[in-house]
Amino acid sequence: MKRRAVLEIHRDDHKVDALGRIFLGAIEGEEILVVLRRYLGPAASLHRVEIQDDVIRVEADLREFPEESANLVEVGRSMLRKGLGRSAIGALEEALRLAPLNAEALKTIGRWHYRRRERGAARRYLVRAREADPGDLETLRLLAELAIHDNRPLEARGYLERVLRARPGDQKARAALARLRPADAGDSPQNRGLEESGLQSAGDEDGDPEAGTPRV
Repeated sequence: MKRRAVLEIHRDDHKVDALGRIFLGAIEGEEILVVLRRYLGPAASLHRVEIQDDVIRVEADLREFPEESANLVEVGRSMLRKGLGRSAIGALEEALRLAPLNAEALKTIGRWHYRRRERGAARRYLVRAREADPGDLETLRLLAELAIHDNRPLEARGYLERVLRARPGDQKARAALARLRPADAGDSPQNRGLEESGLQSAGDEDGDPEAGTPRV
């Protein structure tokens, strides 16, 4: 099945990779398209690209099997609730093979990596989830939590401000934003975790007892 998707690729999510070079103006013309095609993978065909200072908007035609992919996401989440983490990730990865831009699969895998304190992998999946579904506020909250854990307060502030622009009454995001401050000599990543942020992501039913870490 084919569908046309609109993705938002944000500069702040790609400061140190090949896509970041597009924002810096280090590459141009056909090379930009080559980088984007490599990033999106063979299941996507570029239709339109709009480059702004802080975001690249991409329209792409996707070859995917959305119903089968969605079913596998539900299977994976059910396995996570039963504590079958590894088997669940296998089902979720298969969901991505059928629909590489399935935002729910990307987000669920990102949460799983975060609970295992594999924050680099968590961020990669969550960034892709954000690009596939720019309006998902839970993904923005998760990215804010990661930034707080990694002592990147300015990045966390940016994510939280986006949440509040979309939902001004989000009290948890507002409280977390009020507590953020530039890191000083007394701060450390270990002391600036999720507990300080006050954030708890809503709708996380994918508890994984195998992980042995707090739920996000």
